[in-house]
Amino acid sequence: MPQAKQTDLKRRALLRNGGLLLAVVGAAAVIPAQAEDDMLSKAAVHYQPMPHGGQHCSDCAYFIPGNDATAKGNCRLVAGAIDPNGWCERFSS
Repeated sequence: MPQAKQTDLKRRALLRNGGLLLAVVGAAAVIPAQAEDDMLSKAAVHYQPMPHGGQHCSDCAYFIPGNDATAKGNCRLVAGAIDPNGWCERFSS
């Protein structure tokens, strides 16, 4: 096989495989990290156990309160115990 044709075939294979790799990596970046039961992980929503600009979990539409005002609760979107004074990017009033 001529040298130019071999080089062309290698280049095509590299472009095809590189494109596939980019598609897989791109899809992984778009899909948020999820915890068990299709809940989002705290890392995926940048959860922090303190308020942010006056917003805190106890005022969020997704927050499920604990037994009293200071007890940790839960979230309809985020997995794990949620501090009522916490905050994440999914905050919704």
